[in-house]
Amino acid sequence: MKEFKFLRFLDYLSFFYEKLGIDYDLMRKILQVKLTIDQRRKPTMMIKDTVKESENMFKKSLLMYALMGFVIMFFIFPDFSLFMKMNMIYAMLVFMVMMIMISDYSSLLLDIKEKNILLSKPIDSKTINAAKITHILAHLITITMVIAAPTLVAGSIKYGLGFGGIFLFQLCIIPGLIILFTSLLYFLILSFFDGEKLKDIINYFQIILAIFMIVVYQLIGNIFQVFQYDIVFIPKWWSYFIPSTWFAAPFSLFLEGHYEAYYVHFTFLGIIAPIVTLVLYFKRVAPYFEKKLQKLNTNGTKRNESIEKKKKLHKKIAALFCWHPIENTFFRFTQNILSNERNLKLKLYPNLAFAAILPLLFVVRSFAHLTSFGEITVALSGGRYYLAIYFTITLLATSIPMLSTSEGYGAAWIYKILPIENPSVVYKGALKGFVVKLMLPVYLLLSLIFLFFYGFVILMDITLMFLNMILSIVLIFYFFDNKLPFSQDFEYVKHNSIITMFAVGIFSGLAAYVHNFMISKNITLIPYMIFILAAIAFLWKKGLKSTLQKPKS
Repeated sequence: MKEFKFLRFLDYLSFFYEKLGIDYDLMRKILQVKLTIDQRRKPTMMIKDTVKESENMFKKSLLMYALMGFVIMFFIFPDFSLFMKMNMIYAMLVFMVMMIMISDYSSLLLDIKEKNILLSKPIDSKTINAAKITHILAHLITITMVIAAPTLVAGSIKYGLGFGGIFLFQLCIIPGLIILFTSLLYFLILSFFDGEKLKDIINYFQIILAIFMIVVYQLIGNIFQVFQYDIVFIPKWWSYFIPSTWFAAPFSLFLEGHYEAYYVHFTFLGIIAPIVTLVLYFKRVAPYFEKKLQKLNTNGTKRNESIEKKKKLHKKIAALFCWHPIENTFFRFTQNILSNERNLKLKLYPNLAFAAILPLLFVVRSFAHLTSFGEITVALSGGRYYLAIYFTITLLATSIPMLSTSEGYGAAWIYKILPIENPSVVYKGALKGFVVKLMLPVYLLLSLIFLFFYGFVILMDITLMFLNMILSIVLIFYFFDNKLPFSQDFEYVKHNSIITMFAVGIFSGLAAYVHNFMISKNITLIPYMIFILAAIAFLWKKGLKSTLQKPKS
């Protein structure tokens, strides 16, 4: 088995584990196995990567973390207080590492399967817990160092080696604080909710992380506007509860010569708090936390009641959109799958969120130079920025192939034995369920935002764009080889998403051009809308029936 450098470094700290009553040699062997397995882990932010799992995905993800670090590095260059600069840097650093911790390493912190196996051997729970925490620390320290490396180099050049020494020391202890915060968060959740609720919350964090990465990439150019402002720190009593102030204070204290009492207090907290929290975790939190983890095996009555309420709601919604009984059934089936399958949500929701955000980012970047809400409103009303919704249409439509995927795709054999004479009703019900559940809320949200700025003058335009979105969806089903709902592995999308996006992008571009041309020439949109409605009706009734066939047994 591979001898990791981290393990050789850890040998120098073996006395610390032995002081806590931990069998270090045994813990080291457990850790070696864990690190070997982890080389096959695929991080959330690389969830769409096509590389086989056998490759070392962790090392590839470090490159992405380093790119994030370059964005953070630019905050070291402005001329305002070093204390404020480091506050912003640490706030972003801690946020990113904690999000990565929750999204990619929660499975390690919440793992109870290995405990069930190892406790049957002559291994005490303290050693197992120590291996678990050290394992997570190994990853978090590596990730923290990679993200912070550009700032470490730039800061050391600008402020000297003293900056590098302080920063490096703090980077080693911050992950311990993050683990404690995460454990306390999970402990509180498990104290009030069941394990399924915790899994849902972790899934939301994974989605938020993916969305955050997309938004940061889009707004990276606007970050430099922060440098135009003078920022002054005024200490308040609640400042003592903000971890970023603890770690930023030593830079002002030792490098800038600010010896105010609050800088001394913050510095003291930055040294003591992480060490105390790690000791408290092993001594007090871990035993109770491990007991709470047993809840991960239970669903609870409240969740069952919630599921029943959702089913009733889905039934009422299905009655509004589907009249054929089989179509109605697959409408509800699709909505249930989209509500409950976490891996599918993890792949869908970031794209849907970006579809909602992209037109707004386009507007924000166009009016970044304006300072008042009134100026923005006037500038908006003078243009046709609502046509940016066509970007949303492109992104929403390209998510349609995901309708064919599921982590439980192996159960698709059921389609072969179902007594369904016309398979098109399966597609129609599933497609309606997908559009109503995911796409319609996004489109309505954006429509309301633009209606707020433009008024009902653009209601006809909003309706036309919605019809174009429906037409693009139906065209995807007409021209592309679509599989039965939830019958394919996620690899299916990797081979179909690029060509789908290209085709939908061309369609949306042409539709936007025609739309804009008709507005500029004051041509009424009603005949165009009637034409699109007719095309949708024709393709919906004829296209699906003629192109979609039930799979042969």
